[in-house]
Amino acid sequence: MTMSAFGLLELLLVLLSVVLFVILIGGAIAALVWFSRRSSAGPAAGGGEDEALRILRERYARGELTREEYERMREELRD
Repeated sequence: MTMSAFGLLELLLVLLSVVLFVILIGGAIAALVWFSRRSSAGPAAGGGEDEALRILRERYARGELTREEYERMREELRD
């Protein structure tokens, strides 16, 4: 049994549509994974203040700030 030109074309179109569908689904899954990792990689809500206080304490410990500067900045961050 031989396949006509139209039969071969139909087979190629079906294969192409399956390949494109797989690529589309794979891209959607990859996008979902990327967005979920990106949103969970950031700091937790309210965590920015703790980070700022940590940096302030480090700067004070290194001697970059006087005690007065440290206390003023710490109070500003707590407000």
